[in-house]
Amino acid sequence: MSTEAISPSHYEGFWRQRAIVRFGAGVATAMMLAATFEWSLAMITPIFVAMMLGPPGVRLPAGAYTKLLLGVALTFSAGIVLVVLLPYAMVFVPAQMLMLFLTFYRAERGLNPLIVIMLLIAILMFPALGLINRDVGIGFALGFLRSLAIALLLTSLFFAWIPSGPAPAKPTPVLPSVAVAYRNAWLCTLLVMPLLLFFYLTDRSGDLLVLVLVAILAQSPGLTSGSKAGLGMIMANLVGGAAAILFYNLLVAVPMWLFFAALMLLTALLFGQLIFTSPKGKVFATGFTTLLILIGSTTFSDGGDASTKLMVRIGQMLMATGYLALGAWVMSALGWIPRSSD
Repeated sequence: MSTEAISPSHYEGFWRQRAIVRFGAGVATAMMLAATFEWSLAMITPIFVAMMLGPPGVRLPAGAYTKLLLGVALTFSAGIVLVVLLPYAMVFVPAQMLMLFLTFYRAERGLNPLIVIMLLIAILMFPALGLINRDVGIGFALGFLRSLAIALLLTSLFFAWIPSGPAPAKPTPVLPSVAVAYRNAWLCTLLVMPLLLFFYLTDRSGDLLVLVLVAILAQSPGLTSGSKAGLGMIMANLVGGAAAILFYNLLVAVPMWLFFAALMLLTALLFGQLIFTSPKGKVFATGFTTLLILIGSTTFSDGGDASTKLMVRIGQMLMATGYLALGAWVMSALGWIPRSSD
């Protein structure tokens, strides 16, 4: 029997390959279930599965999935409260502004990024949908929660089927002081509110993605890097969009369920390899999210043309990035944030 020690890199490679297989199989399964049964907001399920099976590819502690679902349910309850307050503008606007500020502040102080995104979606999207119809806003929240619950169940099943290795050591986060976090939160709130009011006054519910993207990207340090992050997202969306158009054309050429399943599995494995091994893994992860959104929105029963939807999505990214750049320039001119040295 050999007594040679197995190198740590061998173990790392072993667990990484298991994580890639788990990622590919889990996302493909979620997409096929969503495409087959098409429950409300089904296309969100594979996106959540990809987020939770992605790097570092380690299972969360026992009970964490239940706590996450409860946490998201609580965040969505905040959005539902805003929907109820919609008829009372003098109460609704200050309440929404305060909730936005508290979300940005907690994000600065280390709140889970997924919970932050869920809060921003609840605070910004639910009331906008509620303007169309109150039941639409509440139905969106319930559909979102159902899809998240299915994603959490699938994630736990795939971690049970293909167990993960030891969790990597987490670096100690460096958080800003309370004063800095307070100031940055107000700057982010001031950046988002004019656009938010514009959306309400003009009823541009079709471009809600722009509003949510601005809120998410505004959290980048100093705001000035938010526009740079937006440009990075545009590049990532181009990568994912090109892959989605190729995927769509192949599926049109061979419109069979088994081919769809095999193509989805192969695509998820290829992107999983890039996400887990490439230095640009985050770019590929964003691109893969774009691919999942476009595949879901073009292959489900209410689908459409992939290339057209890609152009709309890229246009929304450009609008969000342009607004961030303009906001950063105005705040720099006012001396609220330091001028960029680029």
